[in-house]
Amino acid sequence: MSVVRISDLRLLAGDTAILDGVDLTIGEGEAVALAGPSGAGKTSLALAVLGHQRPGVRRTGGTVEVSGPVGYLGQDPGSLLNPYARVASTLRTAAGRRVPREFVDALLDRVALPASLARRYPHQLSGGQQQRVALAVALARAPRLLVLDEPTTALDLLAKAEVLAEIRRLREEGVSLLWITHDLAAVRDLVDRAVVLDGGRLSAPADAMNGPFLAKFARNGPFMARGSEVLRAEKLTAGYRGAPVLTEVGLSVGRGECLAVLGVSGAGKSTLARCLAGLHRPDAGTVTRQGDPLKPDVRDRDTKERAAVALVAQNPAEALHPRQTVRTALTRPMRLLRGIKSREEQDEKVAELLEAVGLDSTMAPRLPGELSGGQRQRVALARALAADPEVLICDEVTSALDAATQAEVLALLNELRARRGLAVVLITHDAGVAASASDRVTVLHAGRTVLTAPTAELVPEGSDPDRVIAGLLTDPSRTEQGASLV
Repeated sequence: MSVVRISDLRLLAGDTAILDGVDLTIGEGEAVALAGPSGAGKTSLALAVLGHQRPGVRRTGGTVEVSGPVGYLGQDPGSLLNPYARVASTLRTAAGRRVPREFVDALLDRVALPASLARRYPHQLSGGQQQRVALAVALARAPRLLVLDEPTTALDLLAKAEVLAEIRRLREEGVSLLWITHDLAAVRDLVDRAVVLDGGRLSAPADAMNGPFLAKFARNGPFMARGSEVLRAEKLTAGYRGAPVLTEVGLSVGRGECLAVLGVSGAGKSTLARCLAGLHRPDAGTVTRQGDPLKPDVRDRDTKERAAVALVAQNPAEALHPRQTVRTALTRPMRLLRGIKSREEQDEKVAELLEAVGLDSTMAPRLPGELSGGQRQRVALARALAADPEVLICDEVTSALDAATQAEVLALLNELRARRGLAVVLITHDAGVAASASDRVTVLHAGRTVLTAPTAELVPEGSDPDRVIAGLLTDPSRTEQGASLV
């Protein structure tokens, strides 16, 4: 018996075909992975299963039939959670009925979160914690079909394993899955088959689970020699409402260097990024640029200092203004931080930036809601580069991208490092990305810097980055032994 039956589905955005005659059937208890490049229409297909369409998208043909309740975990869970509702209230609302506290606690336990988080608001959670709360929302009504749109993109290695274990249990209970992913390697043991969406059409290549779609990043050649120090943080201590998040954290990054910052969800990685960018005032410690202290609040920094340090935030759906076009998002930092006021020069720079991050110039008049998650991520990167910074702080910049686009973005960062001496602080939960793109790795544990070492020493050529880094994050003795490398 089929849980989902899609026949000849056609979707248009303006005059552009997003889906062009898609057919897909998902059986009772079957798990299907849906892969494809960013912007291929994967999320549009998922929304169609729910009976929804993005603004500007219209259905011109075909049918979608769904049997039984459906749960949905979207690509940007942080933007889906009510910022004014505590976690417990959100889960009770999702259940659609009066439920006891034990029900809320059980839902949180299913996604490996402590019951103590029930009283928190979304902004008091890390990105990975928000992702798992959103998964708990999707499970609240015991769905027959679960639509997963990149459910592990914001999770560190340990949290990712916990969520995948929960999804594995759901499969054993007979829940059907439509799993949208750019990382088939992560789901190959959790799905029955994979289909690929590209050019508006769906195919089921014989090598989808073993071929080029599973290609891992190769090392990008010899890493650059570290240039003169551009940015340094010393003894940064920060928190929220008296709750400590960072304790005496230190790091430095040189001209042309890439420093990867790794740690489990909630270790303080995003708070560190915001402190470096001047968006979160630390309780103690200093940040210096080329030896000169930077004001803790970005609003107190001068124009040159604001342009010098750029941040690509973890969630582009929240970072980009929903009513500002891509062009406006890119030209604003040009105008305010670089003094570029000529419309002709702005248009030329916009086209260059979009091309640099792998987007067509026709994207310029679009709104963020008309873009895929991967496209929004690349626009956020282009906006950060628009200020021509000395230091680029990338907070999970590749998390929403398919493997091919991840490689393109990392290659772009390497090119900028080589050509312009751009210093990069790459905050990531993906050990493979850190191993392939960085010169050095810093590990955060419980808000402290516990290890800094050259990437080549920490993850030798030929070793499994996930296994090495997971070992560091789960075995405190190993990080303590490596503390001398800090």
